[in-house]
Amino acid sequence: MGASEKRAQATFLERLDINMPARLLGFGLIYAWGICLWDIPLSASASASALQTDPAWLISAILTPATCIAVALAGRKRELSEFRGLPLAASLLCAFGTVALIACGRTSGWAHSLCTVVAGVGTGCGPALLVVLWGCLFARIETSVVETVVPASFVATLLCALIIPTMPPFLAGLLVTVLPLASGLLLALSRAGLERGAIPAEDAANTKPLTVTPFTVIRMMATVFVLYTLGCAAPAESPVALPSSAEAYATVVGMFFAVALSVGIVLFARRVNVASLYRWITVPFVIGIVVTPLDSVEAAFITRVLMNAVFTGIEIITMLYFLRLSQRTALSTTFYVGLGAGAAYGGVLVGYGTTDLLQSAASDAFGSAFACLIMLGIFSLTSLLVPRRDATLEAADGGADNEDSQAVSEDAKAVATSYAEEVDAVLEHRASVAAEHGLSARETEIFLLLAQGRSRPYIRDSLYLSKNTVATHIRHIYEKLGIHSQQELIDMVEG
Repeated sequence: MGASEKRAQATFLERLDINMPARLLGFGLIYAWGICLWDIPLSASASASALQTDPAWLISAILTPATCIAVALAGRKRELSEFRGLPLAASLLCAFGTVALIACGRTSGWAHSLCTVVAGVGTGCGPALLVVLWGCLFARIETSVVETVVPASFVATLLCALIIPTMPPFLAGLLVTVLPLASGLLLALSRAGLERGAIPAEDAANTKPLTVTPFTVIRMMATVFVLYTLGCAAPAESPVALPSSAEAYATVVGMFFAVALSVGIVLFARRVNVASLYRWITVPFVIGIVVTPLDSVEAAFITRVLMNAVFTGIEIITMLYFLRLSQRTALSTTFYVGLGAGAAYGGVLVGYGTTDLLQSAASDAFGSAFACLIMLGIFSLTSLLVPRRDATLEAADGGADNEDSQAVSEDAKAVATSYAEEVDAVLEHRASVAAEHGLSARETEIFLLLAQGRSRPYIRDSLYLSKNTVATHIRHIYEKLGIHSQQELIDMVEG
């Protein structure tokens, strides 16, 4: 089948997926569902305030990290995604749990107890399975796409958190129930798109195997766990109780701040480094802890905004880091993503679980300030666990091997001048195709690399360009050639 025939058969969604497959944004719907269900007062739920004190929440908060860890240990050698019907089952668990939680406020006696258990089990096990399943999918997709999609998917979370709480009770409850079902459907569509080549796959040949010690994994898990624990516990030290509407606005503003900054870093950095992402989290976290003891509504609002920004940033860091580990080691994505998610949800459980204890311990301004000082000390110690050198990036770049580095450098130089100096028939043909379609010098360089089957991370490292610059050039190349994917480009030059 020729390139023109493939273009004619392309679906509308595939045409939208040239640079960033839109269906992958369904990952953010899991977090939108969780925030609307637990953190933002939902008029359709059983309570007019956040539900961290509800018995169903406690069951859910215990089951979520437990499910993540159990799945990780059981899936060390076999991916969770191999069970084809699991996305639907996980989505239905979340949906049933949501309906049961809403019903808790409208039932009593044994019916109330049954709804509480169903709500806890559904909202605890369902999201854990969905997060790991999305991680399994991301591990198979080209790294540059994933690095853009993970932060961008939280835009969907932000929009849902902004819109859903303002809806009438019935409509809000219905939409929250649908969110995990939509996430599961988009997961299935994304998996199908990857299998038929509509979504660019990760090229394992461009990465070098990495040996990871248990300590490397444990210290990253410890970092995530402590940050979530401190972030959830910090608002308990505030002497001011915010109204529910202010809590909702704080969640939205904090998420917006984190998403905007994360997307900026991902788009304009040549490689996304875990240590650099962690550094920007440090500033809002420290400021949030410092202003927590202040006796003012403004300080309480700022604390919650900054902690929500930190949470979103940690989610992005955790997913990207553990995905890279899974791509470069013998163990499965299920194992690494499950451990990372388990550490995060475990921190949520401990952080909110200690709220009453912290409030009683900090009964005055001095006690509150002293508790915040201890939190800052713990955070400072935790920052020592974050790797200053991202081993996963070194593996992706070929490690510290001088011969490999020299080979990459020579290859980049050869590509930069190949269309002018090489007399090889294949390269001459490719250069003529580029000239025929009016590609610029830089576009021709990238075109030649794409024709060789090179991935976007390889291109930006070889030519020392940012992710955003490479994506822009590739978009222009596709437009000039009248194609929509790298495979179509390869078909064109080989035809």
